[in-house]
Amino acid sequence: MHKCLECGTYTLSETCPKCSGKAVSPHPAKFSIIQAKKYGKYRRELRRRVEQKK
Repeated sequence: MHKCLECGTYTLSETCPKCSGKAVSPHPAKFSIIQAKKYGKYRRELRRRVEQKK
């Protein structure tokens, strides 16, 4: 299932049948706890930097 970026029409193809615009998946990317753990170090470091600037 895809949604047209131009007109908002849902379609099964990657191009919109109404306006010929690009159609993309309307669903958000999947959340992965493994990826969250992998980049947690960088997220905590950024949070510390932001708090130090305050």
